[in-house]
Amino acid sequence: MRPIDLQRMIQRRAFVFGGLQALACTTLLTRLYYLQFVRGEEYATEAEGNRIKVQMLVPPRGVIADRFGVAMAMNHVNYKLMLESQQKDVARATLDKIAALLALRPAELDERRVDIARAKRGFPVLVREYLSWEDVATIEFHLPNLPAAFIEEGQWRHYPFSDHASHLIGYIGKVSPEEATKSTDPLLKQPDMRLGKNGIEQLYEQKLRGKAGTRQLEVNVVGSPVRELAKQEAKAGPTLALTIDTRLQEFVVQRLGQESGAVVVMQVHTGEVLALASMPSYDPNEFSKGIKQGYWTALNADEKVPLLNKAIAGQYPPGSTFKMMTGLAALKSGKVNPERKVYCPGHYYLGSNRWNCWKPEGHGAVNFAEALAVSCDTYFYTVGREAGIEAIADMCHAFGLGAPSGLGLRGERAGIVPSPAWKQKARGLPWNPGETINTSIGQGDVLTTPMQLAIMTARMVNGGKKIRPRLLLDEPTKTDGFIDIDPAHLQVALEGMNMVTNSPRGTAYGSTIKVEGMSFGGKTGTAQVRRITIRGQDQNRIPWKFRHHALFVGFAPAEKPEYCCAVLIEHGGGGASAAAPVARDVMQKLQELLQGGPPRAALDIPKEPV
Repeated sequence: MRPIDLQRMIQRRAFVFGGLQALACTTLLTRLYYLQFVRGEEYATEAEGNRIKVQMLVPPRGVIADRFGVAMAMNHVNYKLMLESQQKDVARATLDKIAALLALRPAELDERRVDIARAKRGFPVLVREYLSWEDVATIEFHLPNLPAAFIEEGQWRHYPFSDHASHLIGYIGKVSPEEATKSTDPLLKQPDMRLGKNGIEQLYEQKLRGKAGTRQLEVNVVGSPVRELAKQEAKAGPTLALTIDTRLQEFVVQRLGQESGAVVVMQVHTGEVLALASMPSYDPNEFSKGIKQGYWTALNADEKVPLLNKAIAGQYPPGSTFKMMTGLAALKSGKVNPERKVYCPGHYYLGSNRWNCWKPEGHGAVNFAEALAVSCDTYFYTVGREAGIEAIADMCHAFGLGAPSGLGLRGERAGIVPSPAWKQKARGLPWNPGETINTSIGQGDVLTTPMQLAIMTARMVNGGKKIRPRLLLDEPTKTDGFIDIDPAHLQVALEGMNMVTNSPRGTAYGSTIKVEGMSFGGKTGTAQVRRITIRGQDQNRIPWKFRHHALFVGFAPAEKPEYCCAVLIEHGGGGASAAAPVARDVMQKLQELLQGGPPRAALDIPKEPV
């Protein structure tokens, strides 16, 4: 190689290496500048043993209110003692100190130790919530000696109406391990997160939950917060306005008193549920804070089953409240006309088998409307047999029996509308003609819920519109069209139901509304718990659980129905004596409230507990 070429090659290599050295120096200087001046404060903080922690904030749960804005479920401040669990040795040592300060029970202490062991990185452990001011002050005073401990403000759910609306509103509870595992929402892994477990709380969980927030905390080496660096507020869930009128709901519960039963009140054209009560009940506030074993045991041991929402999950023979279905089916079949009279001697024979009317001496000759007014069993035995069980079953389905209401509340049951196809599927047996006789008066295998009876009544008095009930005020009216039925037949049924309460012959004439300008109609029902042939017993002389169920379905005003109700009194003895007076008082109260106009909600909001 020539000297000049070698010199050029050396110069090129020197230039390349010089460029690389310059680039490396520039990169190093840039990085040093970034570390020193741009991120210097942050790294200085970390050098002192601190770090930045992002914490998820549980959003406030949405308020549940009645149609006038009266709160039925709200939030109160919940002071909680939390432990950072990233350094588990520090957390356990801190827990031991807290145990002495707050007198934690041994079992409670063991549970918290397990929680610390299981806690995932970034998720604190809840030591105790619902702290008193004294407990908060004690912890704050000793906080410098409690590394990893901190006080956090959350919410606890308060139900101002206590057990007066618990089956409707429901309650919230801790997230179960199964719920946390199935969901991808990180909120469900927060130690203080609560989910709706029943009622409206469960049905509209996604709406009520809100959206989580975050905050950045500077914490020291043992996990104790030093300062808050940034915060994005959680977004509270929206307020849910229900169709319920708490004034009426309160009255219904108070009127039921110590009875075991249920009442449903609906608007017949819109399906708005104004009251839905089941008694006896339970206090959802006990569930919200974590139910005690003694209270839970007592609820389960009560023979009146306070945990059961009888309005939607209690299934009962409808008794004579069912007779409109039998009569309407007979009229639609064409085999019976409204004016045809059936003679009632006090009994009915099918072959050699005898079915008694509730009135041993009989009712004489009665037509459809008259038979409803006096609740003549023989009339409905006769026309039910002529119409046939298939026609009766079809009429029941059209009026909402034998199917859930569509409300969506957990635990609702469908009831039973018996038919040959149903019996073959359920029991593998053929239909017996005598079963049609029992079904015709709402006995035998037929079962309904109070909610279904309210729907049936609404569809009868609104002209056959297949209205469905709803609980949210801003939801549109739900309907499935119209029932294929002659309006004249419905009018005859309403005439008979008006006679029940407003004619001296009516079975509930003693419960007529005597206030001028107010009225209601309806139908009594007495559902026998035991065999249909056992009649005439003094219900007060037999054990409570063997007494007849008392039922009543009604509507108001009688002349132009706008509202309906269904009343059930478990083992009440008789529809006329036990259920009709309750229905009268409820319908009268409703009309009084309507005449008085809407309340000022601010005056009706219950005071927060002290």
